[in-house]
Amino acid sequence: MAAPGSTLPPLGPGYRRLLAAGALGNLGDGIALVALPWYTATLTGDPVAVAVVAAAGRLPWLGALVAGAVGDRMDRRRLMVRAGAGKALVLVVLAALAAVGAAPVPVVVAAALLVGVCEVFFDNTAQSLMPMVVPRERLERANGMLWSVEEVAGRFAGAPLAGVLVAVSAAAAFGAQALLAAGAVGALLALRGDFTPVAGAGAAVPLRVLVGEGVRWLWGHRLLRTLAVVLGLSNLAASMNAAVLVLFARDVLGVGAAGFGLLLTAVSVGMVLGAQVVHRLVPLVAPGVALAAALAVQAVGYLLVGSVHRVWVFAVCFVAVGFFTMWWNVVTVSLRQRIVPGHLLSRVLAAYRTVGWGTAPVGALAAGGLAAMLEPVVGRVWALSAPFLAAGVLSAVLVAVSAARLTTRAVRAAEAGAGSHTRSTGTQTSPEAVDPSSP
Repeated sequence: MAAPGSTLPPLGPGYRRLLAAGALGNLGDGIALVALPWYTATLTGDPVAVAVVAAAGRLPWLGALVAGAVGDRMDRRRLMVRAGAGKALVLVVLAALAAVGAAPVPVVVAAALLVGVCEVFFDNTAQSLMPMVVPRERLERANGMLWSVEEVAGRFAGAPLAGVLVAVSAAAAFGAQALLAAGAVGALLALRGDFTPVAGAGAAVPLRVLVGEGVRWLWGHRLLRTLAVVLGLSNLAASMNAAVLVLFARDVLGVGAAGFGLLLTAVSVGMVLGAQVVHRLVPLVAPGVALAAALAVQAVGYLLVGSVHRVWVFAVCFVAVGFFTMWWNVVTVSLRQRIVPGHLLSRVLAAYRTVGWGTAPVGALAAGGLAAMLEPVVGRVWALSAPFLAAGVLSAVLVAVSAARLTTRAVRAAEAGAGSHTRSTGTQTSPEAVDPSSP
């Protein structure tokens, strides 16, 4: 970290282009956050079917290891461009099918699955590209600003906009998302430079060998291994809520499509607030305390939402959850970007996120099955509340795990040991690209 009073290097034009790509892509994702589940709910009221669509979007994270290996053997910007273009194409097809009434639930599931594959390549590569674009000492600020912009675009703008677009037609919503995905590709095309981790690295090495290196590095690092497992269980809890949220909002809280979009902004409010201040709090609050607090707030929030069925309770709780989620993200993502060797970063991130996000489809399907099983016994309201309550209990267990294993001492030791790793910042071909001293 820079000494007090010193001048930090600027984030640079390369970062601004990455920021623009993230903003456009997440504006489209914000539209999908409302449009996809709401469109599915118009086709069926079955919580299992709605959960299957949610699970399909997360299922590709189980294949993130392949994305990580590819991201460590080719130019990362080019990989993101290809993934973004593929996503836009899938959405164009879905919009066309929805326009002519030829997009039943199985088609929506297939589209969610394909979009999910593209997002795995895009999102995993974006995290490994970040430390090639900005100086290491500014990663907290760069990540916080990026997530702030993405949340504003995705939930403040995208979710409410989706409510308007869905009122016009599902095809309009999916078409707008396709255009925004194409815009993100355009922003990345303006990012100049060679972003290959090491020139020619891994070109002749089989993917399974590259994948194995990343998995072994992660599993041999006790702190990151524990963080990945805790994240996986936390995301399992979160995905239980997300899977039935559209039905919970409509049938329990009594809101329509526009109201559903506004509800989703609650998390965004918290995350945007967090992005503005968390990078200042990181030096003041011990990381072990921050990680445990994030899980504790998540536990309390889920339990309150599941037991007190009021819109204002949902809003307050999810603002708090969003704030502490941002804190968790800034601490853990910046930590990973610092301590993982540059030539392994994409693969280790992929292995980490396979564990951390691979549980999401399990949670989504479990929520749908739980709600469907309980509805004949306790009624629809409490059946749709059950996933929130179960997620709260699981999150409470994770607080104890975090307090015991994710300690400040463990984090400091990992950062101190990172100095022995050889890092790569990529091959520079233009002054704006990746020079850590003056990007």
